[in-house]
Amino acid sequence: MATVSFDKNIVVKEPEAIERLVEVLSSSKEAKPINRKLASDEAMARGEKLLKQCLSHSKRF
Repeated sequence: MATVSFDKNIVVKEPEAIERLVEVLSSSKEAKPINRKLASDEAMARGEKLLKQCLSHSKRF
C-alpha cells in the first residue's frame, strides 16, 4: 500500500551527502510525463495474467 506521508528523523552527516541532498531538493526539474500505455487496461490485464502464471509455476516446487 502506498504511503502518502511518514514521520521519521533522517540524519545526514557526510558533507558531500548534505550538499547533494540540498542540490536535489532545490532543483526545479520538470516531472517526466507518465506513459499511459504502461498503465492501460490491456497492460494491467497482461500483467495480471503473467503474475498468475508465475505464481502457478512457483507452487510446483
